[in-house]
Amino acid sequence: MSRKWVFIVLIAVVIVAVPVVLFLKQYYDNRYVLDDRFYSVVPLDYDITPYRDEQGDRVTDYTLTCYNADGEAREFSFTVLVDAHGSDLYPPGTYMRVDVSKQLVIGRRAVDEGSIPEKAKEGIAANFTPAFATSLEQYAEERTRQLAVQGTPAQTVSCIADGTTLVYAYTYSSAGKELAQKTVDFLDPVYSVQFRADKQAYPELTAIFLEIKLDDGTEIFSQKYDTRVEFDYEK
Repeated sequence: MSRKWVFIVLIAVVIVAVPVVLFLKQYYDNRYVLDDRFYSVVPLDYDITPYRDEQGDRVTDYTLTCYNADGEAREFSFTVLVDAHGSDLYPPGTYMRVDVSKQLVIGRRAVDEGSIPEKAKEGIAANFTPAFATSLEQYAEERTRQLAVQGTPAQTVSCIADGTTLVYAYTYSSAGKELAQKTVDFLDPVYSVQFRADKQAYPELTAIFLEIKLDDGTEIFSQKYDTRVEFDYEK
């Protein structure tokens, strides 16, 4: 092949390659490069109970209204893969930072309230209903109402203050024993992180206790949670 044709071929390759490279760069930037940061808080009545996805994994979906440093509001959704200890769950009351590209949520983490920009904090405060409770007993009553709204298949769900312990009780009908047993798989990781949210609000709290039982008194599951789950908060 003559030098002339080699040169022509090289020019043709460049002409074809440059648009492809530019397209791939734009595609990558739009999907994976940080475009903005938004902030939110998980509502106090948000149901974080995991479910099984199509692959059989335990997951929890989050859909949150978030605010950036300019106070702009946007809604973002993401899914958390839940391990046996629920260490990746974000319990109600958790302040969060959501990193987004132009097209996707590319990161999220729990953060300290003090790290949230003022305008974002104002947006969160305007749409966040704080707990009204001023005592552990009132807080237990409020949690009972929140759990009732979440539509659990249990007959009754309650939260009771017992000294410095909160007792969460799920009661199923005798005919629902199999369902009650399956519930353990989902509720155990939820309450391992619920203790963090309760303890943060009420430092005097020493433990929470989860009971799953039948209405004839048969105990299906009971577990005490008294070790605070630590998060790598950004200050």
